[in-house]
Amino acid sequence: MQLNEYDKMFAFENDYWWYRGLHELVESRMRMIRLGRRLMIFDAGCGTGRCAQILEPHGTVEGIDYSAAAIDYCKRRGLTNCRVGDLNDWQPAGDRYDVIVSLDVLCCEGIRDDGEVLDKFYHALTKNGVLILNLPAFPLLRRIHDAAVSVVRRYRKGNVVRDLSRLGFRVVYAGYRLPVLFVIMLAKKVSEKVLKQKAIQSDLTPLPPWINRSLLTLHRLENGLVNRGVRFPFGGSLFLVAEKSGSVPS
Repeated sequence: MQLNEYDKMFAFENDYWWYRGLHELVESRMRMIRLGRRLMIFDAGCGTGRCAQILEPHGTVEGIDYSAAAIDYCKRRGLTNCRVGDLNDWQPAGDRYDVIVSLDVLCCEGIRDDGEVLDKFYHALTKNGVLILNLPAFPLLRRIHDAAVSVVRRYRKGNVVRDLSRLGFRVVYAGYRLPVLFVIMLAKKVSEKVLKQKAIQSDLTPLPPWINRSLLTLHRLENGLVNRGVRFPFGGSLFLVAEKSGSVPS
């Protein structure tokens, strides 16, 4: 990821509609997990730390990110259990975490083998532990934004569900998010081609407050539907919740 994107992420994460909506969805899923104790949580690719900060009331949160700049921002948030680390080389202890959260990380250029990382997640989770994933959806939507944030993979639901099931996960929920954004992203990709845009920059730009509020309201309405089990046929992102079943299929 371009270094300036971490600056933008840190500046936007608390209030920008996309981040707030996703973090609220993750937090609502955390509230559904009832183990009767504080949880051990791992934020895989914690970025600048806002999600880890939100997860802290639910238990002990550990996180790694390959960027020292990102971890510096985590420290500015007061997070003491986030460190520089590479998921490719990460060797987790077995049965350590009750929950692993990974938001738009497996898709990144720095991940050599996303299937291998998923296997590590399975190993690191306790029995019946929960994996929460958010991934960019549909290769069709690849555009300049992806280059700016080092996204080299976009995913289809069926493929990810098969990969998780093969590893031994029981998929609790798998569905696309933000169908309205899908249309906007597709239109943006077309405009980039028509205008022959070459400057590499992300879509993360300031919005008028009323637009940000409106998009957050729409996002929250959608979150409510997702938490009721609604699955949209398309969207800009793919959201998955899976449990470690305790046995790997032969």
